Amino acid sequence: MKITSKIKRKNSFKEKLDRIFSEYIRLRDSDEDGFIRCYCCGKILHWKQSQNMHFIPRQHLGTRFSEINCHAGCIKCNYYNNGNIEEYAVHLKKDYGDNITDKLLLAKKTTTKISDFSYQKMIDFYKVEVEKLKKEKGL
Repeated sequence: MKITSKIKRKNSFKEKLDRIFSEYIRLRDSDEDGFIRCYCCGKILHWKQSQNMHFIPRQHLGTRFSEINCHAGCIKCNYYNNGNIEEYAVHLKKDYGDNITDKLLLAKKTTTKISDFSYQKMIDFYKVEVEKLKKEKGL
């Protein structure tokens, strides 16, 4: 098998997991009517208009799919304000304790490799979780 086809397949798994994981995070953070409050600025918007924000950027695989590292937020904070990191850190510390940002910064430095099998297991897991949340919330 060519190396390029292995890379494309790996990226395909990562892209699928990104999509379903983002949907999970945004649904997890939504209320029973499907609305979220931006984790950083507090703006209220529908989960479908929200984004999956990462405290540690997505490029770091060690934290890319961490539920603690990810929260639903608005496009302004996530995209235009580069994640609104200062406010994000305040909320993380309030929710998970003062050492959480240090733990996430340490986790970002870990070398992480995810096999195709592991990607598929996570995809399958989050698909089930998304369906559960949609059913529970009537969305």
